[in-house]
Amino acid sequence: MVANVKSAPRVSGDAVKIRIRNLGKSFALGHSTVDAISDINLEVRKGEFVCIVGPSGCGKTTLLRILAELETPSRGEVLIMRDDPAAPLSSMIFQEASIFPWMTIRDNVAYGLKLRHVPPEQIARTVDHFIGLAGLARFADAYPHQLSGGMKQRASVARAFSNDPEILLMDEPFAALDEQNKALLQEELLRIWSETRKTVVFITHSIDEALVLGDRVLVMSRRPGTLRAEFKVEFPRPRRVYDLKADPAFGQMSRRIWTLLREEVSAP
Repeated sequence: MVANVKSAPRVSGDAVKIRIRNLGKSFALGHSTVDAISDINLEVRKGEFVCIVGPSGCGKTTLLRILAELETPSRGEVLIMRDDPAAPLSSMIFQEASIFPWMTIRDNVAYGLKLRHVPPEQIARTVDHFIGLAGLARFADAYPHQLSGGMKQRASVARAFSNDPEILLMDEPFAALDEQNKALLQEELLRIWSETRKTVVFITHSIDEALVLGDRVLVMSRRPGTLRAEFKVEFPRPRRVYDLKADPAFGQMSRRIWTLLREEVSAP
């Protein structure tokens, strides 16, 4: 039986936003099949920032694409609890900036709102607000080719948040950036998220990034990917990247996660 992502009104008092049960995905490979993910069970609370790390090829992106309804699961169930039936179910930010090159930054950020036929006055207020939060107010009328890679990703973040989705999905959005821009964008993301408290599922290969951003870090096994462990991240917010990395507890938790990951990466 083929399963799909489903949505339902969130019951008052229920903290769960995403509920995943026995989720699996298989791909055809010649005359056989390959299991990408298997038996994933997970609950994500409303307003929680969850980061997922795992070996290359373990199915992290496959899981995210299922949540975004870009892939159909082979088995299991995904249920997203809705707070606003009129809101988009999800917005996704990819590894590379996915803004339209023929549109200004303002028009890019407004794109989803226009598709939803939001009143023009509300669009203008929302777009100005998130462009400002992303630090792009001076560049609102610029085109993507006039901006750096980091600024393009800021525009992608602003567009995703401005569309006010039920959940926000991020697939290594800062992986291609240099270390300085990555740290700045991580802090910008946390600042925007602290205002909206969107439910976020964030994929990364970086343990440090997961600990800087997340409320929880989930560790996936090698393929077929399943959830091997989870770590609750209790560092106080707001967080500043290099201040946090200087905390000995940060290094200790990073090492614990790496110990698990090394076992998965090194396994035959």
